[in-house]
Amino acid sequence: MMPRDLFSILGALPAVLLWAPASAQEPGEFVQVEMRVVAGRPGAVTLDRGAEDGLRRGDRVTLRLKDGSSMQGSVTRVEERGAAAELDDLTFVAPAGTRVECLVPSARLAAPPPQDPPDPQNPLARPPAAGGARPAAPPHAPWPERADGWSEGQPLLARVRPLRPLERRASTHGRLYSIFDLAYSTEDERFDGFARFGSSLTMENHLGRGERLEFDGEVNYRNTTVPDDDDESVAHLRLDRASYAVGGTRFEADRMEFGRFLQHNLPEFGVVDGAEWGRRFTGGDRLALSAGFMPKPEATPDSVDDFQASASYRWVHDESEQLSAAAGYQKTLHHGSFDRDLFLAQLHYLPLGGWTFAGTLWADYYTGSDANKGKGLELTQAHLSTGKRWQAGHTLHLVYTHMAFPEIDRDEFMPVTAQQLADDHNDRASLQTRIALGRKVRTHALVGGWVDQDDQGRDVQGGLEFEDLFFDATTIDVTGFAADAKFLTLVGARASVFRRLDGGRAGALYEIANSRLEGFTDANDDLPHHRLRLSYEAFLDGGWSLATHLDGMLWDNEHSLGLGFYLQKSF
Repeated sequence: MMPRDLFSILGALPAVLLWAPASAQEPGEFVQVEMRVVAGRPGAVTLDRGAEDGLRRGDRVTLRLKDGSSMQGSVTRVEERGAAAELDDLTFVAPAGTRVECLVPSARLAAPPPQDPPDPQNPLARPPAAGGARPAAPPHAPWPERADGWSEGQPLLARVRPLRPLERRASTHGRLYSIFDLAYSTEDERFDGFARFGSSLTMENHLGRGERLEFDGEVNYRNTTVPDDDDESVAHLRLDRASYAVGGTRFEADRMEFGRFLQHNLPEFGVVDGAEWGRRFTGGDRLALSAGFMPKPEATPDSVDDFQASASYRWVHDESEQLSAAAGYQKTLHHGSFDRDLFLAQLHYLPLGGWTFAGTLWADYYTGSDANKGKGLELTQAHLSTGKRWQAGHTLHLVYTHMAFPEIDRDEFMPVTAQQLADDHNDRASLQTRIALGRKVRTHALVGGWVDQDDQGRDVQGGLEFEDLFFDATTIDVTGFAADAKFLTLVGARASVFRRLDGGRAGALYEIANSRLEGFTDANDDLPHHRLRLSYEAFLDGGWSLATHLDGMLWDNEHSLGLGFYLQKSF
């Protein structure tokens, strides 16, 4: 059942954080920059947006996962068309194509005024004289007084009237992508091929109403070849989003969205085939109501078996949304009968400097008819993280996650037994840190532990990272790791080297480890492995980006090979 002390602590956090010192923040309106993960590694991602899109080192980013949950991180390196970010969780690996959001001040995105070609008759356009002095500007009449009420000391654009959405030019932007993976293993002579071809498209103000039409869809193909007659080949079309949205700005308080979409105010409530209404209040707070069918998270997410209605409220401290809190309730029906009562609470404090906190709780309410759970509230899912990133490059994060099966009639994946509903859970906590030992050397470490209904375990890792120490534009990392559980003891080490190139990077990783398995004979209780991975990432002209890798694994007498790439065109 839900521990009451946990609600008490979380309830006090907003008051505490309001007294926390606010970090310096650039003034002005904020806009949301959307990007995608080009390549993911444990605790880090490469992004397909960079300095020309307004990103800066230290910006906080939010990864939006397919299930509606999120993961936070910080931008650590920015190039013209790409960037790198470190995640608060050193163990999380984000798949290529994951959507990422970042709020940036709109002033960063303001394009510089167009420059006329140099006029050879203009003294200001001539090159400086040999002594370095530039010719003096010719005298001119006094500038006319501005009639817009601007006064000295105000920003130059302080009195410029912002355009309403329906006054802006119609625009279309998005991306086309392809993801391809091949895997071969000698253990059972198995060959697997995966291919995904998709598009993400956004059309704004084509109807002259300030509207936003969005589409996300892809074609999936999978092929499995094995020595017997169980070969399998399947292709299907996924439609993840097709929606029409209008409003929700400072000019239009009401926002409406129709179609298939991830819910706007509380994405954790998932994808809906229906409608969502929201109202934006002065200061940025938002109230939302939604209703519609719930597509199943399957290869072809089409279903009318489940219906949901939800209500949510999001409070923000200011338009930067560095401090926000949200609460919501979702009621679901399965085949027309009442099913799930889900309560969700969320608190985010994500300043550019200082301590951060991100927490989301999912709590299910059960009635007497839920025989496996009993009546009352149960915390079925939680993700809490707190930490800080210092200017020198040090980081410290504490991450806690909790998972349990909710008792619902909807079968999202494999059905679970009554015993699993009553007992199964997984709780994990980890302390993670990165410490800069100098300008070119940094150490990182993780200590974690977990417990479930049957077992408990712990893991640890530590390493050194060398930035441009032995070679220019090169990062070298050496890490050792170990894990211990009831039936497994793992010890290993890995070394990686990455070379930054013009508009990309290339790297290699080697790993050696041994797994000691309990319950086998002495002659068969050790399973050593070697792994070699080569990778290349590039940001090309014309909005193209590419990530490719070659992976090889070697065990005692078996080996496997993997090849994959991610190719994307932004427009």
